[in-house]
Amino acid sequence: MENNNELNDILSTDECCNDECLCRVIDCLCKNRQGPTGPTGPTGPAGCCGDTGATGATGPQGRTGDTGIQGPTGPRGATGPTGATGTQGVTGPTGATGATGPQGVTGPTGATGAIGPTGPAGTPAIPLDSYAMVHDETDSTVANQQPVLFQTTNISNKISYNPATGDFSIPEKGIYIIHWWINVRHTDKNVSCEPRALGIELHQFWPNDVLIAHSSTHNKLTSCDTGTINGNAIFEAMPGASYRFINTSGLDISLVPNDLYSAAVSITRIV
Repeated sequence: MENNNELNDILSTDECCNDECLCRVIDCLCKNRQGPTGPTGPTGPAGCCGDTGATGATGPQGRTGDTGIQGPTGPRGATGPTGATGTQGVTGPTGATGATGPQGVTGPTGATGAIGPTGPAGTPAIPLDSYAMVHDETDSTVANQQPVLFQTTNISNKISYNPATGDFSIPEKGIYIIHWWINVRHTDKNVSCEPRALGIELHQFWPNDVLIAHSSTHNKLTSCDTGTINGNAIFEAMPGASYRFINTSGLDISLVPNDLYSAAVSITRIV
């Protein structure tokens, strides 16, 4: 009934003669023939997907979720570019000194500097011109504990020698060096089968007796053997002191010329 009323309204309009009106009439008539709705048929196959619709507006951000457990460390990535140099830090404490390196090559000699002014004159030097040399050419005998008497003075200056006493007299205080050699053999026939060493000592004789040096033959001698006693000494002399060579063999000895000389002594001031 409701559809009939709708049909009457369409037909009563002045514009019912056009195509649009005709379609509405046919649609209305079709509705009048429609019976009751039947049961729903089975669902047909799904159609193809339609076009994606436009993206809707972004919804509000949800709350941050809980932090998950840390996963395993991944492989090391490539080294990144070097960053800018930072500010210099404070200087650290000085470390221990390292080992000394090898010595470098010697550099060239520099130019000679200018000669400085002449300094003041020093104290006049004391000339070291005290010396003497004596020798002997005899085969004289020297008793035990008696001085050796050298007969000939070769040269002397300031130091004097007395061949009668065997004394060397030194007028100046200083340091002296003395050398001597004496060819000897002992004269005691009673000990000819007992070889023995023969000795000579240099003594300060005045102002008091002081032993300066001792020397002896290198080998023990019989009365027929000849040996050489040689020695040297450096000593400090007192001004005016005298010195002698003494036979300290414990028996008499005789000098033995060797080619020409049987003995010789030289003495020189060195300081």
